[in-house]
Amino acid sequence: MFNFSAAQAATPDATPAEQVQALTKDLEVAKQKVARAEVKQRQVLSGLYEINKKIKKTVTERGSLAQQRELLEVNIKNLTDKVDELEGKAKAQRAQLAERLKAIYKLGGQPLARFILNADSSVSLDRNLKILGIVAQRDLELIKGYRHDVQDLQYKRKALAQRLENMKAVEQGITLQEKKLIAEQNLKNKLLNGIRKSKMFAENKINDLKQKSADYNVEDAGVFDTLFKASFLDSKGELPRPLAGVVTQKFGLMKGKDHPYTLTSKGIFISAAKGSPVKTVFDGKVAYVGELPGFGNTVIVDHGDHYYSVYSHASEIKVIAGDEVTQSQVVAMAGDASADNPAGLYFEIRHFSEPYDPQQWMKGL
Repeated sequence: MFNFSAAQAATPDATPAEQVQALTKDLEVAKQKVARAEVKQRQVLSGLYEINKKIKKTVTERGSLAQQRELLEVNIKNLTDKVDELEGKAKAQRAQLAERLKAIYKLGGQPLARFILNADSSVSLDRNLKILGIVAQRDLELIKGYRHDVQDLQYKRKALAQRLENMKAVEQGITLQEKKLIAEQNLKNKLLNGIRKSKMFAENKINDLKQKSADYNVEDAGVFDTLFKASFLDSKGELPRPLAGVVTQKFGLMKGKDHPYTLTSKGIFISAAKGSPVKTVFDGKVAYVGELPGFGNTVIVDHGDHYYSVYSHASEIKVIAGDEVTQSQVVAMAGDASADNPAGLYFEIRHFSEPYDPQQWMKGL
């Protein structure tokens, strides 16, 4: 995990300057490992976020297909029942026709001849022959109609069955894709755990070096105070408030004032009187000064390790880009009330471009 360090290599006879130099070298190595681990962690978390979006999409698609499949199965069953019903009617009609033909056949010989020849005129004869033909023809037409309907329904059922099979294939493909995404997610989670462990080891190393510094007999204690000064991350939960006031807009989801939509606030708004002093929450360097659309006059302070604090809606700026600032230094004055906000300050904390809830970083806020 860690190689034999420079501080370990320093002999008891080393001068204080050599001890500090070795300790400083070890500290820089450990801090670099923490920084690299944070970058890798962010990259993996970004990848996990994208994978989670894809998994959510596949789950939604699979759920939609499952509903369509269930509807198709119901339609196929209804068509099958209809085919069975028509086939039953056709079978009954065929049986009825057979019985009629059988009855006509039984008339045979003299009875049938009498039915035909007893006609008292050619008109009556034609009528009797037509009666026999119409009876048989009607049954035949009914049977043909049933057969046509059955064939039509069977075609529709076959088309739906093919569509169902295609849908099942798509559903299987989505399920396979989901399994691959989950496998990739598990792999990235393992990688993330490894990165977090590496980061933890590096942080533990820094703590060990802090402890080791107490064993060195160095006259200038301020050297180590500077060397082991807490980072922005180390100060989480202990940062001072940027402005004395009341939090009137919290971090996260919020309802719009003039519309029913839910919006996301990436920072907090602290209400206070116009001109109230706005102070930095940690040492750093002013990275930006200017006006941002929708945020007004803004100061952004870089606190190192890709951590930034953002101070917006200011009425007056007290610093310029490039200035080195200390914790609780006044950098701006609170802004006046506007159509969108009361008087006060809009404040954000970001790591890279990711916003964090400031109230989790502030002391007593």
